[in-house]
Amino acid sequence: MEQRQVNNSVRVSQVDTIDEQVLVFKVIVAKKAKVEDFGNYDFDLPPLSDLTNSTGFNQAKIKLDQIVISPVSDIVAGVATNNSRPIWTDRLTLAAFNTGEAVATVILNLSLPSRQTTLSTNNPNNAVLSKNTTMYKYQELIPCFWEWRGNYQGIQTTNNGPPPVANGNSYAIRHQPNNNGVLCGNPFGSNIKFSFKEPYDALDAQPIYLADVANGANPREDITDICMQFTITMIPNK
Repeated sequence: MEQRQVNNSVRVSQVDTIDEQVLVFKVIVAKKAKVEDFGNYDFDLPPLSDLTNSTGFNQAKIKLDQIVISPVSDIVAGVATNNSRPIWTDRLTLAAFNTGEAVATVILNLSLPSRQTTLSTNNPNNAVLSKNTTMYKYQELIPCFWEWRGNYQGIQTTNNGPPPVANGNSYAIRHQPNNNGVLCGNPFGSNIKFSFKEPYDALDAQPIYLADVANGANPREDITDICMQFTITMIPNK
């Protein structure tokens, strides 16, 4: 009998069964802050299927696929509002001081219970915040590196990168975490609160947010624009 040779170089794609695929959901959250939010945000996540509202699924694996943070750019009554000099601040930072939080990273906190994330802080300049641990909530580290995305019309004005002087809303913070997600409580059918914290001060009750450095309000008005995409996989109870 003739034996057929199998070409080992042929790639075989794994095909999920329908039963597996119905447990996976893509959730996109787009949040444009109100000026009085001061870093406190939320969104509703209704049950998307009978499974997400079932007592047979108390947990879910939640993975942040991507997040983009930028200052709000809008058109109000035909007039463009382009916040040109965004800074991280909190509602207790006095606008009169003309200062902001110089941070390289922020912690994204969601009001979802999880025993698989923890934050350990060691701040030698603040005895209260030194060597503390935050746990039992979803947390994600977000590097705050600003990325050129074109001017306020989305246009790249030069082939050699950003011009020497550019509006701050020409930039955005973009991050794609490289992880498989963590187990959390079933998020569907709830109102989910979220905020950003400075890592060393994450135990502080005050979240940080984007404001325009030239804004004279006290506290400064919130101009944060956030877009996030999550992959949520339901985990059946044993």
